[in-house]
Amino acid sequence: MKKALISALFWGNLLAILYFWWQGSSEFVLSQNISQLLVALGRVTGLLAEYFILVELILISRIPFIEREYGFDVLNKYHRWFGYFLGIFILSHPILLTYGYSSLLGLSLKHQFLGFFQSNDIVQAVMGLAIFIFVIIASLPFIRRKLKYESWHIMHLFMYVAIALVLSHQLEATTATHGGGLLYWIILNFTIFGAFGFWRFLKPLLTFNKHRFFIEKVVKENDNVVSIYISGRNMEKFKFESGQFLNVLFLNKGFLQPHPFSFSAPYNGKEIRISAKNVGDYTARLESLSIGTKVIIEGPLGRFTEKASKHNKYLLIAGGIGITPIRSLVESLTGKNKDTILIYGARTPEDAVFKTELEKINANVKYVFSNYEGVDHEKGYIDENKIKNLAPDFKERDIYICGPTQMMDSIIKTLKHLGVKSSRIHYEKFSF
Repeated sequence: MKKALISALFWGNLLAILYFWWQGSSEFVLSQNISQLLVALGRVTGLLAEYFILVELILISRIPFIEREYGFDVLNKYHRWFGYFLGIFILSHPILLTYGYSSLLGLSLKHQFLGFFQSNDIVQAVMGLAIFIFVIIASLPFIRRKLKYESWHIMHLFMYVAIALVLSHQLEATTATHGGGLLYWIILNFTIFGAFGFWRFLKPLLTFNKHRFFIEKVVKENDNVVSIYISGRNMEKFKFESGQFLNVLFLNKGFLQPHPFSFSAPYNGKEIRISAKNVGDYTARLESLSIGTKVIIEGPLGRFTEKASKHNKYLLIAGGIGITPIRSLVESLTGKNKDTILIYGARTPEDAVFKTELEKINANVKYVFSNYEGVDHEKGYIDENKIKNLAPDFKERDIYICGPTQMMDSIIKTLKHLGVKSSRIHYEKFSF
């Protein structure tokens, strides 16, 4: 029902925008003049570009009922694909208008294009367009994979500058933003900007004001993994579900960028725990964080939780530091006496984070070590044979997977090949 409502809002607003565009451009479309048609198409691509900007903001706004309905992974995928469409509209808008108006006015393409710059709002819009194109190109998979999270995050912050630059141009347009169209456009923009500003910026600050989060202690789990315990006021009121994650901003020099971390322990009403593996400059410095450091939290987020399941039997598959949300989830399920099997892949027993904790909660764990010989575990990697041997009834279980992206993709492909329904496979990749 909620997805139907969200879909209706998306398509309803799109049709409204096309209606107002048609009111101002129908004569050009029906004139059978190719130059006027190009102008009309240039106008609609501009409107669609702005609309897709607003949609992109909604997708990253962390609005609870949308986030819970789709989950981080799906919203992230939509955000990426809408971004590519946005790039097409942004590029098409000036190209179509330049060709259309140059033909109508009898000007060269160069003179027509330069003529646009006589208006301040268009100068600002072109600056915004340049930023959009830069970030969209940087978001292409083969480029994005080479970027650090911190670099990617900073680049996306410039998108807010670009949005501000193009907004005045949209409001200056005369084809769909006058009369009723202007009122509608203003309401739509301010509603979405308001929702985005509240959930992404104001809500975390309000949450911090309520709980005053701070680092209670920092614990090294092994040579590569550190756990951070966060406490504060009224912690019993900061509730979350096992398997969820949060975005964390440590108010400490060198850490002033939010990063996503899974809850690595279930809710206890006293403190929260996040755990991270040393995979770069940022995570390598986590153990140096001082006790008492203030923490701003956005969340809880994600639907990698028990609620996503439709059955009472579970297979949890973790690889490496992917154990963090699984660790929280397995304790909750085991505590409820749910039929749960955990297949945990790591290089060696020393790399198996929380091994002692899993034993204490009597978790049904099947270890798979890729670089260690022994008699109480499987040797190698988690694959089709390991799944069949360690969880023969896997088709009867809801399957939760977390680990490196390559591992997750391989296991998901294997499970589907084995006939597991997509509705039984749960994962969130947390990729940027």
